[in-house]
Amino acid sequence: MMLKQFTILFVENDIQIHEQMEILLQDEVKELYHAYNGEEGLTLYKEKKPDIILSDINMPIMSGLDMAVKIKKENKEQAFLFMSAFDERNILLDAINIGVDGFIVKPVDMTILYERLNCVAEHIYNRIETQKTKAKLLAIEKKQEMLSLYNLAHYDVLTDIPNRFLFNKTLDQTISRAKRLNGEVVLFLIDLDNFKNVNDTYGHKAGDHVLVTIVNNIKKVIRKEDIFSRLGGDEFALIIENNKDNNNMKILAEKINQVSTLTIGYQDKKINISCSIGISRYPQDTQCIEELIHYADLAMYASKHQGKSHFNFHHDNRPHIIK
Repeated sequence: MMLKQFTILFVENDIQIHEQMEILLQDEVKELYHAYNGEEGLTLYKEKKPDIILSDINMPIMSGLDMAVKIKKENKEQAFLFMSAFDERNILLDAINIGVDGFIVKPVDMTILYERLNCVAEHIYNRIETQKTKAKLLAIEKKQEMLSLYNLAHYDVLTDIPNRFLFNKTLDQTISRAKRLNGEVVLFLIDLDNFKNVNDTYGHKAGDHVLVTIVNNIKKVIRKEDIFSRLGGDEFALIIENNKDNNNMKILAEKINQVSTLTIGYQDKKINISCSIGISRYPQDTQCIEELIHYADLAMYASKHQGKSHFNFHHDNRPHIIK
């Protein structure tokens, strides 16, 4: 059954043996090709690329050994079985050195030949399956490597949210989409208040813990489709599409302020912090991306200068205070 998946090139100068081989193998292999000397065999090999070559050794024009040497230089994996009426040590050694898969003495016992061919076919099948498995594993490794490189380039290592590069790319895409669809975009810039004091007082590991905790808390109050990014240090951004209700944005800003002021435990310490928020809107405030970021930044600094837990819209300089 295994042989039916493979093609065989039979190289032999005796026409009668060709006829016998045709009777034996015509229904047992995928395809059987015939050549009558090594030169013909080499030409047919290049044309047909058979899975197995079954060849006599002593032939006119070009011997089976010479043909095998040329083919093995091109393809070390090519499967070979040799037949010969000569039971000489040097011929056997030459065949072994070439790297053949078997040697059958003439007159050929067809049962033994059939068994040898099946063994070679099974070996080829196993090698192909191994190569397929290795190729699949390599493809998986490359995909994982590419994914890892993508994540390193696009996501913050500490908090596992989009970084500044991906934020800029996403904001550009979001504004472009809003222009096409006549949509709206709201940009929050969020900066933690006095975060440097946390690092200075409790250490950078505590600071990292605070950042991760606040990110996780904010993720709980925003939608899955909202884009929450870390721009660097203690600066964050939030991109919200298609929300035309300013009151909803006020409520969201209040929620972000509230979850940012929750007491954070670290080892035996309790750490309290807050955030300042600036909000700008496309297209109400501007249709320029750079201005949209700048306006949110100005509103955020206005909030920061007004104390803890503030948020400001660009269009409204009045502070919003959470008590």
